[in-house]
Amino acid sequence: MNPNLIDAALESHLLTLPGAPSIAWEDVAFTPTVGQAYLQVNQLRNTPIDHAESLDVREDRGILQVTVVHPAGSGKVAALDLAHKVAQHFALGTRLEFAGGAVTVYHSPDIGTAYPDEGWLRIPVSIRWTTA
Repeated sequence: MNPNLIDAALESHLLTLPGAPSIAWEDVAFTPTVGQAYLQVNQLRNTPIDHAESLDVREDRGILQVTVVHPAGSGKVAALDLAHKVAQHFALGTRLEFAGGAVTVYHSPDIGTAYPDEGWLRIPVSIRWTTA
């Protein structure tokens, strides 16, 4: 399955998140605005699985990593609220169709532990997807 189509389906869905802040996409220049939250997106691919006796059914899998990046020093409540909104937007069972296939969220998104990073508070949200 074309990885660009998978990425486009997941990223297009993220763009429909109500009230989403700016988004830093992979390999696209981005300069954060001081004092404003943003989302950082990374696609983490996993080894595909070949199913069936003839091995002609391929299942692509991966994790859409959406990291909430929030200004540090004001507590984590607002950052966690945004992380929760992202997780809800990609709830278990979310199915995104595209030409030639579909991507399904097969596990409830994980909201990771917040950690500081040079004036920012980062909270990773891991969205596990499959094309099966």
